[in-house]
Amino acid sequence: MTAPAPSQPPQRPPSAFAPLANRSFLAMWIANLMSNVGGWMQTTGAAWEMTSLTQEPIFVALLAAAGTLPMFLFCFFAGILADRFDRRRYIICCQIWMMAVAATMAVLAYFGLLNHWNLLALSFCMGLGNAMNAPAWHAVVPEIVSGPLLRPAIALNSAGFNLARTIGPVIGQLLLSLVGVFLLFAINAFTYVGVILAMRAWKRPAEARAAQRRESLGEAARAGIAFVRGSAEMRAIFARGVCFFVPGMAMGTLLPVIGRFELGLDEFEFGILYGVFGIGAVAAAFTMPMVNRLLGPERATIWAMGISAAATMMAALVMTPVVVGIAVTITGGCWITVIANNSASVQMILPNYMRARGMAVHQMVFFGALVLGSLLWGKVANFFDVRTALVASAATLVPFTVLAASIKIHGASTPRV
Repeated sequence: MTAPAPSQPPQRPPSAFAPLANRSFLAMWIANLMSNVGGWMQTTGAAWEMTSLTQEPIFVALLAAAGTLPMFLFCFFAGILADRFDRRRYIICCQIWMMAVAATMAVLAYFGLLNHWNLLALSFCMGLGNAMNAPAWHAVVPEIVSGPLLRPAIALNSAGFNLARTIGPVIGQLLLSLVGVFLLFAINAFTYVGVILAMRAWKRPAEARAAQRRESLGEAARAGIAFVRGSAEMRAIFARGVCFFVPGMAMGTLLPVIGRFELGLDEFEFGILYGVFGIGAVAAAFTMPMVNRLLGPERATIWAMGISAAATMMAALVMTPVVVGIAVTITGGCWITVIANNSASVQMILPNYMRARGMAVHQMVFFGALVLGSLLWGKVANFFDVRTALVASAATLVPFTVLAASIKIHGASTPRV
């Protein structure tokens, strides 16, 4: 009779920083962080410039919508292209496009030719570049890191984005007060160089290239739509996203109006207000592995939705810089929790050959909800006032959180290949 084999001790989940041991991921993470710092410098500079060109809240909402609408319109087509062509080269082309748009904005700003219409148009063009880039970018992450490292890698990407959201607005608004908005756009154009160099240095695995299917555009579109329609798990994740981002978008949309007109902040203080959103998001990203272990990803997402509603109501009822800053910080942590957990769940459902298209549909639903929420709460603020829009947003988010809690997601814990 043989003795039973000793039981293996349970493996500890990877830490939040474990994916950074992968040199390729580290290089891309740093390059993307620098690019996002430039992007947030441009975003806050454009928002401040728009409030200088017009005081109508609807134009601030349109500026937010112009950057996100292309995600809804073109992201699925971008996913088809990213699943059909080499993702590494494709991402480089998208980075060059966005560099050219940022350079154009810098030139127009330098010569004093920016107005609210061409600012909206160029923001749309930048959003188009992001829309074409996003599915491929999300699809290459599981090619660089996989298995247990995937969820912390996605959280780190979100943390980097929001760390940039913390740093970029403060630096940008300081430079804005000293030099002018054209410098913010010029710096953003320059930061795309780092991403291009990191992508050129990355050696894409041969098996990842082989897993892509050379379908025609029509076949790829039909296969992608059929996959999403046949996946109950993906539909559940999309429904949860809509439940949060349509009713919960008021704070993010109206932040420029709140900062400049409700609180009377100057350029530097306005940058800090944008930055504290990122502080909350970064803190949430770094603590997410622990929170997900304690509550589970699904329950953590629902809690984040409810806390976001409470923070929005707090900001509406006590409109002071300190209270609004705290509310924005809390909201940032809630947003990153919902976004990272939803994105990780989608990544784990999708096989590699379908990953860009599946992530494209996820991005379409996400940004479609952002556009709808931006326009909705911008219109409410325009018709009534900002505080009414925030109160209505918080009140609407409560029943939608209850609805999201009733939507169960199964089969999104093991990555597919």
